[in-house]
Amino acid sequence: MGNVHLFELLNAPPGLDATHLWIASAIARWLILVVPAMLVIAWVRADGVARRDLLIMLLAVGIGLGLAQVVAHVWPQPRPFALHLGSQYLEHAGDPGLPSDHVTVFWTLAFAAWGTRRYAVWAFPLLAAGLIVGWSRIYLGVHFPFDVLAAFPVAIAGAAAAHALRGPALPVTSWVLSLHDAVIRRALNWLRARRHA
Repeated sequence: MGNVHLFELLNAPPGLDATHLWIASAIARWLILVVPAMLVIAWVRADGVARRDLLIMLLAVGIGLGLAQVVAHVWPQPRPFALHLGSQYLEHAGDPGLPSDHVTVFWTLAFAAWGTRRYAVWAFPLLAAGLIVGWSRIYLGVHFPFDVLAAFPVAIAGAAAAHALRGPALPVTSWVLSLHDAVIRRALNWLRARRHA
């Protein structure tokens, strides 16, 4: 089954009702905001080892998005609306759509989390969230199905590269954790001084 045919099956029909449009738009636009919120909460609750894992997961996302840009530059694929296909319900720039950056973020985090002890439980929810976001962006007409599928190998490559760099990145992650601890100590000392002033 071809990319265009799959898109036609999954894309929303003309005259989409307001409820379905609102739900799909909320998923397509706002579900990605769960990622930074989740990482901040995890960082606050984590110990040094878990924070190092979170830093490697962030490195994986950075590498994954970088690889996605390389793929888009080397093999630029137009979005459906650029080819006047389907119904478009979400405003979007006309940049290449393969692979989906949104899905790349979710799936890279999922594969990177899989390689940790504490955050491995995040892997399947993140994979599912990426699939739902990918569907919503096809439904709203800004991605082809293959744009979403292409995020899978990019995400695996980003997570694998970050895992391989865990040892070489140790001085940097140690410096970041030391800086974090120093900032927290100074903030606490400042608060104590203000309380006793």
